[in-house]
Amino acid sequence: MRAIGKLIILAAALSTGSVSARTFTWQPNVSVAFDAGSTGIGFQLESDVNDMLRLRTGFDWVPHFEYPMHFSIQVGEDGDPGYDSEGNSRFDRMADYLEDMTGFQIDQQVDMVGVPHFHNFKLLIDVAPFSNRNWYFTAGFYIGPSVIGRAYNTTEDMTTLMCVSMYNSIYDKVYDIEYNEDSQLDGVFLGLELPPAINARILDAGRMGMHVGDFKDGTPYMMEPDADNMVKADMKVNSFKPYLGAGYSRQPSKGHVGFACDAGILFWGGTPEVTTHDGTDLIEDLDNVIGQVERYTNLVRPMKVFPVLNLSVIYRFNL
Repeated sequence: MRAIGKLIILAAALSTGSVSARTFTWQPNVSVAFDAGSTGIGFQLESDVNDMLRLRTGFDWVPHFEYPMHFSIQVGEDGDPGYDSEGNSRFDRMADYLEDMTGFQIDQQVDMVGVPHFHNFKLLIDVAPFSNRNWYFTAGFYIGPSVIGRAYNTTEDMTTLMCVSMYNSIYDKVYDIEYNEDSQLDGVFLGLELPPAINARILDAGRMGMHVGDFKDGTPYMMEPDADNMVKADMKVNSFKPYLGAGYSRQPSKGHVGFACDAGILFWGGTPEVTTHDGTDLIEDLDNVIGQVERYTNLVRPMKVFPVLNLSVIYRFNL
């Protein structure tokens, strides 16, 4: 922020003539520019304050697209598939049990899609201190939603996640019946007293969840569906994002077209948070993230600032 303040003060000094002999005169012109680059696509309005100072304001957004992620449902936290003599895993046995109870078949793989949510209003000041006015420095800010990306399960996996929630509810009640001396269930679940063999099978298997990684103490993090029977995650940064950069432009004469190229850094507040629906930060809270999610978190972890590279096509209006 101090760097931005110094650059703005320098711009004011240059424009008022304390560094050069030029006087402050507003040059009435307006240009519209269409942008494409790392901040998405967008548009902006530009106007020269004088031959050394230019103001720009506009809006950028990243178009909607989806990238896939996959999770495997695990039964129990120990990671042991628990195959029986017939080659059926714990998940296979519990899936058959749930199908007998509910009539629903569940899949061991849950698919999620990640969707960008990155759009920003921007206000920028260009300062051209050199004799060649095509080169300039830029200071300003972008401001937009703090959530810049979302991930959620696909519609096709809603049945599977609903069954996972149902199974865990059954497990909790069976555990309460077996181990809580003060249980209010009185050994009865859904109006029925489950056979001891069924209780033992459920307790032996453990809870269902998606093993995403491990907490720093080594405890497995098992992501379970929320109250809506969904799994979700948000990527968050600061809403206010200062910008510093430089660029080159060929400003058009009135009624003509020019171009510009901008490169710089967007300060979005350090490493983004990637937080699931239960409040777990996949980057800060976990040491070992597994599967496809590991690739995404490894990509995000070092991005404490966001690189900006944008190209613009500029049209100047006749006034």
